[in-house]
Parts: sequence; structure tokens; C-alpha cells
Amino acid sequence: MERPDLRYPTSRRSGLLIDQIGDETIVYDQLRQEAHALNRLASIVWKHSDGTRSVQELAVIVGTELQTNANPSIVEYALDKLASAHLLEDETLTRRDAVRRMTYASAAAVALPAVLSIAAPSPAMAASTTRPLPTPSSGKQSDS
Repeated sequence: MERPDLRYPTSRRSGLLIDQIGDETIVYDQLRQEAHALNRLASIVWKHSDGTRSVQELAVIVGTELQTNANPSIVEYALDKLASAHLLEDETLTRRDAVRRMTYASAAAVALPAVLSIAAPSPAMAASTTRPLPTPSSGKQSDS
């Protein structure tokens, strides 16, 4: 029996700054100070995960938007990546579940979803320079 939380995923929207750049979606998590770049497939899954669509329905949307045959396994893999980046409201899909399901899927026709994340520097780190620190004098004494 499938768990209800996996059937109707909900993307997290609070505390995020979102920008669209080409086919990618850039999401900045203000709480964790991390930026995430979602490729087209991950973006489609994340944008349409509103708690009312099943994984199967999300697969149909992905297939339509990418003009290919997408199956629920690729959507579940994308949901795993999104959950790892804390971009879902309920992060109960385990990596083991997603990998197990991916082994049964033929994902050759669809690029794998990618969520690339980086941590943003703190304000103090961002204000620092990369110039080397001055070194102590080499033992020369001034003529005073």
C-alpha cells in the first residue's frame, strides 16, 4: 500500500526566494541560506507539486511539457532530490525508495532531474576580501 504523503506531494513555498532563468528555477532558502538550481524536469515537478496532484499525474505533466514518455519513477526520483534540498513540505520519501524505483524505470528518454545546491556565505564572509594578510617584516630595521 502506498503512503498518502507520497501520492500527493506539496512543494515548500515559505521562506524561499524564487527566480526563473531559462529552463532552470533558482530557489534561495532564506532559513538555511542555501541556493538551489533546479533543472527543467525538477522545476516542472516542484512547480506542479501542490498537494492536489498524484505522482502519476505529475508524470503525465512532465511527459507533456518535455514531449516524452515520463513514468512515475522519474517523478519519485525528482521528489527525492527536492526533499533532500528541503524543498518539499513533507520529506518522507526515502532515498532508498527512490533508488529502488529508479532501477525499474527506463529513464533514458528523459534527463535525470537535478537539484544543485550551494550554501550562501554569511554577511561577514561575503564582506571579507581575498587579499593576503601582510607578512611580518623580514628582520630589517628602519634607520631612525
